[in-house]
Amino acid sequence: MKDPTLIPCLPENAPFTPEQRAYLNGFLAGLFSRTQGAASAEAKPGTDAKPLLPVSILFGSQTGNCENLAKRIAKEAGKRGFAPTVHDLSKYPAAQLASEQRLLIVTSTYGDGEPPDNARTFWDFLNSDAAPKLAQTTFAICALGDSNYPKFCGFGKELDLRFEALGARRVFARVDCDADYEEAFAKWLNSSLAALGENTGSAGVDLKISDVALSDESESTKAYDRNHPFSARLIENRILNAPGSAKETRHFEIAMDGSGLTYEAGDALGVIPSNCPELVEDLLKALGFSGEEAVPGRDKPLPIRGALTQVYEITRIPQPLLRAMAERSGDALLNQLVAPNVNGELTKFLHGREIVDLLLAHSGVKFSPEEFVGLLKKISPRLYSISSSPKAHSGQVHLTVNVLRYESLSRKRKGVCSTFLADRVSADQSLPVFLQSNKNFRPPANPEAPMIMVGPGTGIAPFRGFLHERAAVGAKGKNWLFFGDQRSATDFMYREELETMQRAGTLTHLDTAFSRDQTAKIYVQDRMRERGKELFEWLEQGAHFYVCGDASRMAKDVDAALHDIVRTAGGLSADGANEYVGRMKSEKRYQRDVY
Repeated sequence: MKDPTLIPCLPENAPFTPEQRAYLNGFLAGLFSRTQGAASAEAKPGTDAKPLLPVSILFGSQTGNCENLAKRIAKEAGKRGFAPTVHDLSKYPAAQLASEQRLLIVTSTYGDGEPPDNARTFWDFLNSDAAPKLAQTTFAICALGDSNYPKFCGFGKELDLRFEALGARRVFARVDCDADYEEAFAKWLNSSLAALGENTGSAGVDLKISDVALSDESESTKAYDRNHPFSARLIENRILNAPGSAKETRHFEIAMDGSGLTYEAGDALGVIPSNCPELVEDLLKALGFSGEEAVPGRDKPLPIRGALTQVYEITRIPQPLLRAMAERSGDALLNQLVAPNVNGELTKFLHGREIVDLLLAHSGVKFSPEEFVGLLKKISPRLYSISSSPKAHSGQVHLTVNVLRYESLSRKRKGVCSTFLADRVSADQSLPVFLQSNKNFRPPANPEAPMIMVGPGTGIAPFRGFLHERAAVGAKGKNWLFFGDQRSATDFMYREELETMQRAGTLTHLDTAFSRDQTAKIYVQDRMRERGKELFEWLEQGAHFYVCGDASRMAKDVDAALHDIVRTAGGLSADGANEYVGRMKSEKRYQRDVY
């Protein structure tokens, strides 16, 4: 006999969009609750069925994480007496905002503290004169980010302040989630739903306060993820630059056989690195530890040498360690740097400085082994855009990685994951990896549609995959690549492959910009402007426009060039060009993978 307390829920394969499914699940949950309430009222005269509370769930998502979390919010809200609707911010009707009473928002930050692409238009509206006053609105925001970046959860923070400025009432404090977001997200959701119910003025809703599951059923059934990585094999590691280059960029091929994992062109591979053994020894020496002292690991105690190698971040200086060092040392500069209103001084201090430098500069400050690791972050996976297509390279994932090596403060430095891949993973050593879907960065679904790709440096990675994919499926659409780097003679990555694709007709145009081959530096955005008339003709033919690479400068410069081209070649005003590019984004014809 079926349990009468189970809440009905549409299956994942039901023929509805995610938004429709989330709404219907909420409706079914509410209808079920109402039915149960009516039955209870019959049993207990004088009681009433409890009404559903509408709640809108908005998500800003670049790679799909926040979209998945929005679905989980809807599922949980449906269990607790709410009628949820889920909205992709790119499709959210702006006119609806003025009438919203309850909002739950989950959003990532993209690039250099910017909104994810699907939230850009909404954010522009929210900052315009057309934005309504929101005195009737209660809200709570969950922000996702990566604390390795200076503007950690930057967009979520700005969105939170903007809602407050428009008069909305925050029912629960914003939570800023780092790369390991499950526990923080679950606590935020539990508390936010409870707070929304308490602040409705409706006594008819019975919200049971319980812990939200740390992952939903669909995620927990995955064979491998960031918490349970697959042990892959590195089968190729070769340098792409010619001798004399100022850069070290490598091509890696990784065997995924036996994993059962599948990916699509445009997805990313997460790599969980180990730290440099030499740096671990330098830290142990600076701390005065033998390396055998037991400290907490991920699941069980470990000798600190192993924990510093496998579990903790040991390069970037985390705020808790900086604060502890300031308190114990009494150093005036450190105390200034941990003050609440510090701005550029902290960024300047941290640039090129690592944990070992802090320890050596304040050698009189002592920590116990357990105290020290308690001030560190856990190692975060590094995500790399996949540079292969599963249709062309079955059972393999290819990466294109710039290996970071430099010197600062008279010490040689190494990128944690790039040198892990380049130097420390041997053929007989397992490589912990997982796949990260990027639903918002895909080749055109229509094989006839033209495709324009702008990918300087390692930004070429996904476009190599796109081109291999189109060749493998026989897509007839035209393809145009803008690629740039420092010097043609040493930094023209995948040159033979690209020229072969040109001869075969897969690659229609290849425009290159090598910045240091001439006195005046030339970049990909300059090549775009030179070909502006034809580029606009491709856009008018329905071309999809893609950008991959540096967010802080390149992506902004390319975006500005795109607007200029649309304005000039299209004979439009600045506002008209903005509208044109905005339509491209809403139609998913302008997609970016920037970092």
